[in-house]
Amino acid sequence: MPLSLPTLFAVGLGTLAVAAVMTFWERRFNAERARELMCWTVGYILMAIGCGIFLGRASLPLIVVQGVTNILMVGGYWLLLLGAMPFVGVRLPRKTLVFALMAATVWLLIGPNLSYAIWSAVGSFFITIPCFALALMLVLNGTTGPTRSWVLAAVVFGLHGMVYLARVVVIPFAYSLNQDGVLDAIALFTMFEGVVFSMAAPMALLSLTREESRHQLLRASQTDFLTGLDNRRAFTQRATPVIAERTEELEPAPLLVLFDLDNFKQINDDYGHDAGDQVLKIFGRVARSIFGPQDCVARMGGEEFAALLIGREHDEAKQLLRAVSARFAVEVLAETAITRHVTFSAGLVAVRPGDTLRALMTTADHLLYRAKQAGRNRVETDLDVAPAPASVVADDDEPHARPTLARVASRSA
Repeated sequence: MPLSLPTLFAVGLGTLAVAAVMTFWERRFNAERARELMCWTVGYILMAIGCGIFLGRASLPLIVVQGVTNILMVGGYWLLLLGAMPFVGVRLPRKTLVFALMAATVWLLIGPNLSYAIWSAVGSFFITIPCFALALMLVLNGTTGPTRSWVLAAVVFGLHGMVYLARVVVIPFAYSLNQDGVLDAIALFTMFEGVVFSMAAPMALLSLTREESRHQLLRASQTDFLTGLDNRRAFTQRATPVIAERTEELEPAPLLVLFDLDNFKQINDDYGHDAGDQVLKIFGRVARSIFGPQDCVARMGGEEFAALLIGREHDEAKQLLRAVSARFAVEVLAETAITRHVTFSAGLVAVRPGDTLRALMTTADHLLYRAKQAGRNRVETDLDVAPAPASVVADDDEPHARPTLARVASRSA
């Protein structure tokens, strides 16, 4: 079969039809992105219809060939952009649709009356905009998502946009020189590149969707479903390299804290498991808000939590623990039916050169046990510091006063 425009348009129609079917089928496996996938599906369908109209252009009126066809093709590109926007948290304003309908109406009125050069340049320009917009959007936001597929999509749409941008400049120039051979060559090259794009774009966009799904599944496997904190697996993966890189030059030393909520079984027995779940959620939320983004906070299981504090001095760590204790107690009283003060005990250890996470967890667990044995609502630490003074405990006649950790005990390293 000779390489000609009708042949390439026929191939493009076929590849776009396949892309529409594949993208529509993907909705069965990705309900969260069903709207975006449907947007892409409709875009491919519009472009395929445009290719079909071109194949029968000899028997069709000019308003269809140079009006409707352009609207379908350009509309398809804009739908691809519209479907990609939610991946980076961007949405077109509603009034954009009104503008699009107005632009389509104007194009139907003036498009068929334009010369080939102007008609082709204007149509190419309106294809260039969504291609470059999609590529730029993915490049600027690629660090927040599954980067490999985002880069692939950005390259595909960026190169396609460059081809059509070149048409905006080259076609009017070649037309002014009456170079029909050059115009034919440009049209043939553009359509050949368009066929390649019709295969590459769906692959890139579906890759983007699937990689996002894999990223979400991976994150779900590393997240505690109740509190939204990291689970034990994620904590181990994040904390292990930090501990392995500990050297004498790294000061202040990372600090590992192991928490256990006091009398949690009694809370479940007296108030029910729903109340216990609320307590766990509140502790996770409070700990995450008080510790910084550089700190690793996780639920290790049951009522046990852990945190690896990075770049914290000993005194600062103790202040943060007191802040967690105070806010936790207040928010439990405010948000649950529990009328008693809910506290926690903790073991705090400093990471020293040669330590392993397993050894540190064992030490922290031993200190946590000591805190429980010493009366609960306290932190035992292996830091070589003087004990902190006892804090004020809420009076019986002030049930909503904020209790803090009773004391921060220490032992020589």
